[in-house]
Amino acid sequence: MAGAGGRSTKRLQRGTLSQGLIVTTALRILDEDGPDALTFQRLGKELSSSATAVYRHFANRDHIMVAVAEELDRISLEGYEPHESWTDSLRDLAIRAWNTSLEHPAAAALCMGRVTRGVHELRAVDAVLEAFHGGGWRGRAAVLHYQAFSNFILAMASNNAWRLVNQRFGAEANWVQEYQPADPALYPYAEAAKEHLRSIDMTDVFRRQTDILLTALQAEAATLPRDRRD
Repeated sequence: MAGAGGRSTKRLQRGTLSQGLIVTTALRILDEDGPDALTFQRLGKELSSSATAVYRHFANRDHIMVAVAEELDRISLEGYEPHESWTDSLRDLAIRAWNTSLEHPAAAALCMGRVTRGVHELRAVDAVLEAFHGGGWRGRAAVLHYQAFSNFILAMASNNAWRLVNQRFGAEANWVQEYQPADPALYPYAEAAKEHLRSIDMTDVFRRQTDILLTALQAEAATLPRDRRD
């Protein structure tokens, strides 16, 4: 028997509901219908189960969000291998996080930046620290750079994810930089750049910001003791 969208409405057999299945379903709901659609009742319906059964695996919505954040980390790291260059590793990790936010904007808007303490988050932490170790940073300095880099990347990705969510699900916020001043001559630089301001691609912006950050990091790495980069 099939329900809306062709999905089966056959009730799950007892014991087949799992945290993994709930998280996968939660991510699909977020992808299809946005942040407000994710409720225990909706999960129960989509899983041909009940909200009570979902509660047996997750005590509240926040716990589901943490699990979804962990799933985003897993998706981002799938197939990742460190590069010979530490800057290439950081660039790869940054683009992976960005692409995940593009693929799952509602989930990224809600979850990127959450601490999960899960194995996939730990893999991400270790990968970034490995890259900074390759650049020559150690101890507290490495952690400081890891936090600065990760916070920057996740903030950019989640902010853009909110922009995409608002565009898709009808929020009133206007995310396009379009200005129509009464006297354009008062703002000559903005007027000259208005077409670019209106149409700039945020992925291009993200890549440029990442390049700027990595250039600054390379300059700092060059001042570190040489034996740390061997």
